[in-house]
Amino acid sequence: MSPDVQQSLSRGQRWLKENTKRHAFRKLDKEIIQPGICTECGACVSNCPVEVLVGDRTSGRFVPTLIGKCVSCGMCYAICPRTKVLWSELVGEFRSAWRVKSLDETGKRQDGGAVTAFLTYVLDQSIADGAVVACQDPKSPWLPVAKLVTNKTKLPECGGTIYTHAPVVQEMMRGYRKGFSTICVVGTSCSIDAIDNMQKHPAGYFQMDMGADVIKIGLFCMESFDYTGLVQFLKDDGIDIKDVDKMAISSGKFRVAISGNEREWSVGDLNLVAAKSCSYCQDLTCKNADISCGNIGSEDGWTTVLIRTIRGEHIFQETLAAGLIEANLLETKSLRIIEKSARFKAIRHYKLSSSH
Repeated sequence: MSPDVQQSLSRGQRWLKENTKRHAFRKLDKEIIQPGICTECGACVSNCPVEVLVGDRTSGRFVPTLIGKCVSCGMCYAICPRTKVLWSELVGEFRSAWRVKSLDETGKRQDGGAVTAFLTYVLDQSIADGAVVACQDPKSPWLPVAKLVTNKTKLPECGGTIYTHAPVVQEMMRGYRKGFSTICVVGTSCSIDAIDNMQKHPAGYFQMDMGADVIKIGLFCMESFDYTGLVQFLKDDGIDIKDVDKMAISSGKFRVAISGNEREWSVGDLNLVAAKSCSYCQDLTCKNADISCGNIGSEDGWTTVLIRTIRGEHIFQETLAAGLIEANLLETKSLRIIEKSARFKAIRHYKLSSSH
């Protein structure tokens, strides 16, 4: 190896040490090599600055193998084509990150109530003609229905998170057909990505109708659940879903509140009733939103808020100035918690059964 190449690899090693969370070879081995996800490209072997990795071909495949002491520099994990390490890959670009709490204590709310506060301001100031949110079907508790709300006083009725897919994009389009020009949509990454495609694709609706506009508020989401399966899951544990007052997922637990009492399960217990489409999603924080909101990275009673666009910045700052919320900048420690959760979701799809 020439001195110039070695020097460059050593510089990269120093940069990783100073700027990122580093992962030893054993993490690459566990997540990528042992499950058979390795592409056999040789990147990890050739970029090891201490030259303790080799490609073992005794099995007929090129298998990265440790033959010396790993110094945990993180280089092999960072440059592997199958890992996810950069903020842009895991969390997406954002202008600022906050912990936010609504100052309105009335009505239902999830975490800090930030989403309802943003919607209240947007509707009150006529920034948008309406807001599309997921509400409970009055005839089937916790079955979501997408609703176009035009009056801020109706927002508390749709507060709280519903962990089942709702056709919010369809409801948005109904609004435009009624003559609305600007609509604010609240949704998870799957719905927000569809809207983003409608904005960016040459044949997309927002390219064709230049008078239509949309504001995207994204929700952090690890996964959603099949409604019928969720009903049965709770029933098997003696719970009628119509008695549930609130649902929440945090710290790997699925929790429901019933008349002031709380029950909880490991999220893994609900794998059989998880929506199949969620297995293929790698976006935890809704990277294509104007504002992304969730509970990861903030303590109970607060909402984590990532401001992604200039428009999102204006809405956030004006909502704060109007006295509807209080906010503090998110600390680096909290951002690392988000990063860790985002990485977990980003590589989770590697565990899917192979068709080969």
